[in-house]
Parts: sequence; C-alpha cells; structure tokens
Amino acid sequence: MKRLIAFALLLAMCVTAFASCTPAETPVVDEPASIADAVAYIKTVYKKVAENTNKDFQRIGVVPVGDVKFDVEWTVNVGEESVKIVRGEDGMVTIDVNEDSPEEVAYVLTATIKDAEGNTETLTWNHILPATMNVDGMTYGEIVDFAYTIEEGLGVDDVYRLSGTITNIDTAWSEDYQNITVTIAVAGKEDKPIMCYRLKGEGAKDLAVGDVITVEGKLKNYKGTIEFDAGCILVGMGDIPSQTALLEAAFMLGEGDALAYPSVMTGVVSKIVSAWSDQYGNITVDMTVEDKTVQCYRLKGEGAKDLAVGDRITVVGIIKNYKGTIEFDAGCTLVANDAFQSAKNALSGYKLLEGEAQETAKTITGTISAIDTAWSEDYQNITVTIVIGGLDDYKIMCYRLKGEGAKDLAVGDTITVTGILKNYKGTIEFDAGCTLDKVVK
Repeated sequence: MKRLIAFALLLAMCVTAFASCTPAETPVVDEPASIADAVAYIKTVYKKVAENTNKDFQRIGVVPVGDVKFDVEWTVNVGEESVKIVRGEDGMVTIDVNEDSPEEVAYVLTATIKDAEGNTETLTWNHILPATMNVDGMTYGEIVDFAYTIEEGLGVDDVYRLSGTITNIDTAWSEDYQNITVTIAVAGKEDKPIMCYRLKGEGAKDLAVGDVITVEGKLKNYKGTIEFDAGCILVGMGDIPSQTALLEAAFMLGEGDALAYPSVMTGVVSKIVSAWSDQYGNITVDMTVEDKTVQCYRLKGEGAKDLAVGDRITVVGIIKNYKGTIEFDAGCTLVANDAFQSAKNALSGYKLLEGEAQETAKTITGTISAIDTAWSEDYQNITVTIVIGGLDDYKIMCYRLKGEGAKDLAVGDTITVTGILKNYKGTIEFDAGCTLDKVVK
C-alpha cells in the first residue's frame, strides 16, 4: 500500500517533535504522572486529524510523561482486508489501510492507554476509508468530496481525473509558459469548484467559459483553494472517463477467472471478430480501451447489429479471462455512450448486500419502465422504476420520488434522479427522499 507523503510527513513531524521533546516540553505535573496525563496528551496531538483518508498514517505507541511511559494499543473494528495495525520497531504504529478498497468502509480507531498497574483508558476516532481504487473507480462527485477533505497546505500523490464545465478563466493562456488556469464545476457539485492551475495540453489555448473539459492531475489545497496542481493535463473536450483501475483489475485476472460484479467500459471498435447473427441477435467485436484490447463476446443490445470498426461503444457485463483473452462474457450489452456514468452508478448499487446503503448520493438517468406507486397528493411523491440504457437486468426503483414534474411522470419518460442507493430486501433502489432533477417526456 502506498503512502500519502504529505500526511505522513506531517504526522512524522508531530511524532518526532513529541519523541524528542525536552522535559520542559513534556506535560508538566506537580504530582506523580497519571494515566490521565497520557490521555490528555493524545487528545491534544490527534484532535485535528483527517477523518476521511485512503492512505496509511501513523500513531505513537508510547507516551512518556516525565519519567513514566504509558503504552498505547491501537485497534480497529473492521477486518484486516480493510485496515491493519502494524507496530514498528521504533514504537510507532502504522494504520495500514487498503488503498484498493472496493467499497467505502466506516471504521472506529481506538487507542487503549495502559499504566504499569494495568489500568486502562480508551479514546476513539471515527474514520472513513473511501472506495478510491475499486474496479469501477470513484465517481466525479466522490472525487470532489474527497478533494475537499484535504487539509490546507497538503496534497495527494495519486492522479485523479475530473470532467466539468469551465466557470472562469482565472489566468489567460500564456504563450511563454504554454498553460492556462481555469476553474471548473463538476455536475452536481457546483458549490465545490476545482481550479485547474497552469493547465496544459492540446486545446488548452482555446478554452472558454462554458466548455466541458476533462482534466487529470494531482489535487491539493492551496491556501483554502482546492485545485489541480501545476502540471495538470487537459485530457480533452467533453467527458472522457478514466478506466485505468478497471483495466488493471481485468488484466490481472488468472485464466478462467472473472470479476465478481458487472462492469461498464467504453472504447473504440478495432475489429469485427464475428459478424452480426440474426439468429442469435448478437455480434462479437474487439475494442481498444486506453491502448489495451478487450473483446465483447456475443454482444447484444440496440445498435449492436450495425457496429463498424472505428465506432465508439459502451458495454456492460462480466469481464473474464478466457484462455488468455480478456473479454466481456456472453450476454454483455451495448448501451448508449452517454449512459456510461449512469450505468456505473447503477451497477455500484448491485454490489450492496441486503439492508446496506451507500453513504454518498448518486445521480442516474434512465427511462421509466413502471409506475410502482401512483402520485400521492398527501405525501407529494411517486414511486417509479427506471431502466438505464436498456439494462433490463439492472433496474433501479426510485422510492417516493419527489420534485418538480414528478406528479406527471409516465412510462417511457426519461428522467434524471439523485439520491442514496440501497438494497431493500433484494430491490436496488433510491431511498425515500430521492429527487427528480430532469424530465424528458
């Protein structure tokens, strides 16, 4: 697991300062040192730690108060597949988190302080391990929320990608330095702008307010401004999603293995492997995705019949390694390219176990296939089920949907909905309180 250097350095400085402090710097007590003094010190040192982090961090394993040393045992309430406690020979304790966590994990970190007589006191901190490197990747909204947890003066080493609308040209294009600084707003996160500082890349010279762009780089908090740091790159115009994490997971599969959950991927058709079959209603094609080839075996869905080399396509299904070929298995489905993010969000709901709910709101666009409960004048809501891009196997119920236009919804309407996804007795749904963002009749 990698380490977030900025956080690690900050913590290391805190710990080094503590470990090397002089008697005048250690807690001064008139009476013999007590466990309460050690507790007070730990509270002071860790009162402003980041709650949301996907990187390893360190904690002290021993608290010296005067001439007395108090041992500190650190524990968590989740399994080692998410968080491990590693005690070093120097007495420091590393909270070793799983940076490839497939799901967001909320956990409690507990410090148990012990004295020589066996007395103990405990302190707890709530933490969140984000789902930063799952095979679906983070949504743009989740990346923005994560960026806004970065403490002032710190940054992250990992490269992130965001797509948003330019709201301001902060610094015009410089011919001398070949860069421009702009601010973007990610859809649904307009209240959390991201500055793209000294953005470079093909097309950056001609950017204008209102353009939708995709940017890649390292995020930081510079004096309260959340930004992509200097050196960030304009990937291109429009929404160009990153698929690196999914590709890495797919190409690490052993022969005969498959990813546990359905995935969505977009690429360009590079070869027609087997022509369209009217009898079976499918076609097999190879597509190029970020310089790798993925086969779409027996691909079905609206538009699949007319595919040609050079077409950009988006496919949903189970990815497997079949005798060395990385492919979407039979039954994979072609969906509209603009359904990419909605399909990802819908599929993330199908990872939930019964009774589980996601922490972060998702936005999905789909077509109403059923009115489950008619509009209620008393409660001002309606329950409908939507299908995303023809994915009949991954429908989403919108439970007690509210918002302007909800009263007049009908089967066949295309709607955009935002809310918390949950698994209610096997039904994947937006929970009560979901909102209607847009309607196309």
